Amino acid sequence: MKKPSTKDIIRNWLWFVNFRTMIKATMWWIWPRRDRTFFIFEGKDYTYREVYQNAERYANFFLSERKQLVQSGKLGINERLALGIYMDNTPEFIYAALGAGLSNSVLFAINTGFRGETLAKVINQAGIRRLIMNASTAPEVARVLNEVTVLGEGDILYAGEKSEVEGKAYRLLEQAVDGAEPHVPRRYRVRIDNFSPVIVIYTSGTTGMPKGVPCTHIKMVGAGVVVQRAVKLTRHDRGYLSMPLFHSNDWYIGILPQMIVGGSFVLKRKFSARAFEEDMLQYGVAFLNYVGQPLHYILDALEKKYGSGEAVEKALAHHPRNRFRLAYGNGATVVDRKKLMRYLNMDHIFEIYGSTEAVITTANMPGDPVESVGAVDKSIVILNELDQECAPGVTDADGRLTNYDQAVGEICRKVGDNNLRFEGYFGQASATAQKFRGGIYHSGDIGHIRVVNGKRYLYFNGRTDDWIRKDGENFSAENVLAYAQQMPGVDTAIAYGAPCDVSDEKVMVTVQLMQGATFDPDAVYAWLMKQQKEGGMDPKWMPDFIRVVDQFPVTDTHKIVVRPYKREHYNLENNPGMRIYYRAKGDTTYHLLTPEKYQEMKARFIANGRDALLG
Repeated sequence: MKKPSTKDIIRNWLWFVNFRTMIKATMWWIWPRRDRTFFIFEGKDYTYREVYQNAERYANFFLSERKQLVQSGKLGINERLALGIYMDNTPEFIYAALGAGLSNSVLFAINTGFRGETLAKVINQAGIRRLIMNASTAPEVARVLNEVTVLGEGDILYAGEKSEVEGKAYRLLEQAVDGAEPHVPRRYRVRIDNFSPVIVIYTSGTTGMPKGVPCTHIKMVGAGVVVQRAVKLTRHDRGYLSMPLFHSNDWYIGILPQMIVGGSFVLKRKFSARAFEEDMLQYGVAFLNYVGQPLHYILDALEKKYGSGEAVEKALAHHPRNRFRLAYGNGATVVDRKKLMRYLNMDHIFEIYGSTEAVITTANMPGDPVESVGAVDKSIVILNELDQECAPGVTDADGRLTNYDQAVGEICRKVGDNNLRFEGYFGQASATAQKFRGGIYHSGDIGHIRVVNGKRYLYFNGRTDDWIRKDGENFSAENVLAYAQQMPGVDTAIAYGAPCDVSDEKVMVTVQLMQGATFDPDAVYAWLMKQQKEGGMDPKWMPDFIRVVDQFPVTDTHKIVVRPYKREHYNLENNPGMRIYYRAKGDTTYHLLTPEKYQEMKARFIANGRDALLG
C-alpha cells in the first residue's frame, strides 16, 4: 500500500486547518476579542465583532450569487465562485477577503496598476464572475469593459454612491449584500480543500502577462503562524498597513499575525510618508510591515521635518507616546534599518527574503549578521548559469565579497513532491514549469551564501536580467520592453533593472534609434505618460534611465546580450562615453545625465551604504 503523502494527511486528517476556521476561531469563537478593535480606518475603529459580522454578510452574498450562477448553468456544481477586487484599501476590501474565506470563494486581488489590455486579460484569464471596484478604479474598468468577455455591467459591484456611477448598470455593493438571500442551502457550498486558493495575488510574468499566485487556505494559516512565531506580537502591538491590500506583504505579515493574537492595525487608504509619524504617535503603532522604498521615504520625511538624524532621535526615540518596537519586511538597506532603530528606539527589524510564492522565506533574526537576510538550511542552494552549485562567499577584512563571480548565482530551493507552499501559478502551466525544473525551484533572484560561525546565511544581490524589482514589486523586463520599443524614434530596445540608492532597482532601457532619428526627451516623456493614462502601462514600468546607443552588437543568433548593459548601467565614472537621460521625482521630461549629476547620485549611494552596487 502506498504511503500517504504529507499533503494527503493534511487534506484528509487536518481538513479543518483552513482560512475559514482561522477566521472563525480568531474573530468569533474567542469571546473576549469580539469588542476589541481589529483595525482603524480614517479615524474610525472597527471591532472584531463588526468586521466578522460584515465578513459573514459578504460570505452569504457570495454564496447567494454562486447559487444563482449554478442554477442558471453558468457555474458547475463543484466550481468555486471567482471574485475580483480592483480598488484601493478600504474596509470593504477586508470584508471581501474574509468573506471569500468563509464562503470558500476565490478572491482575485487585482493590482490597481494593471490597466488597459493587461487588466482585461487578467479578468478574462481568471474567469471572474463578479468584480468589486470603487471610485478610484471605476474609470479604468469602464474603459476596458468592451474587451472583457466574462463580465457585463450587471456583474460589477460598486463600493460607493449611486450618483457616482449614474447611467451605468453596475450594482451598488452595499445594496447587493443587504439584498442577498438570507439562508443559502448547504448544497451550494463547495467543500474546502485546504490546498486550494482563497486569495490570488498577482506578480508579473516573463511573457508580460501577470501571474496569479495562489494564497491557499493552508498558506494563509501557516504564514500567520510563522510570522507570529518570529516576531512574537502581543494583542497590545498595533500594526500599520500602508501597503496595498493586493500585495501579499499586507496579508502574510500585516494582518494574519494580528488575527492570531487578537491585535489591531491602522489601515491606510494610500501610503503617505509624512503621515506616518502622526499616525504612529496618535494610534500607538508598535509594528510595521514594510518594503524598502516606502521605509526610506518615511526616514527622509522625518529628517526633512527635524533637520537631521540626531534631531529625529532626540524628538522621537524617547517620546512618551512612542510605542514602536518592531518591523518586518524586505528591501531596506542596512543604513536605513540602523537609522530607523536609532530614531525610534526599536528592538529589531526583521529584514526578510521571500516572495508571493513563499517557497523560500528567511528572516534576519536578532544576532544574525545585519547584512544578511537570515540563516538557511541546505535545501537553499545558489546555482550558476549551468545549474551548478556556487561556492560560498569569501570576504576580506572589511567584509567585502572577494569571489563575486564564483559565489553569486540564482537563489534556488530543492523541493520534493510534498512542497506545501506553492504548487504553481493560477492557470499558467508554462510559467509554473519555468519555476520548477528538475526538482529545483528557481526564484529569479540572485544572491550568495556565506558561512558565519558555522551557520549558512543568505545574502541578496538583486534580480536576474529578466526581472526588475521596484517599490517592493517584481515585474518582467518584457513589461517595460513592450513600451520602450514603441517610444518615438526608437528602432530597437532592451530593458533591465539598474541600481537604486534607496531600495530595490530603478527601471532602465537602452535604445537604438531609427535611421535619421534623434532622441527627443520631451516627446518620449509625453508619449510614456500617455501610455499610462490610455495604453495600460503601469506607472512602475516608466523608465528612470534611458541610454541611447548608435547600434547594438548582436550574437550569431541575432540576440542582444543584456548583461553588459546591466553591468554598466548609468555609471558615467566607469564609462564616460555613454549618452544617458534620466528623470527624477517631479520631473516632466528627461534630462541628459552629466558627470556632475552622476556624482550627486553617487553621493546618495554612499550615504545609504549602497555604493558597492554602482560597481
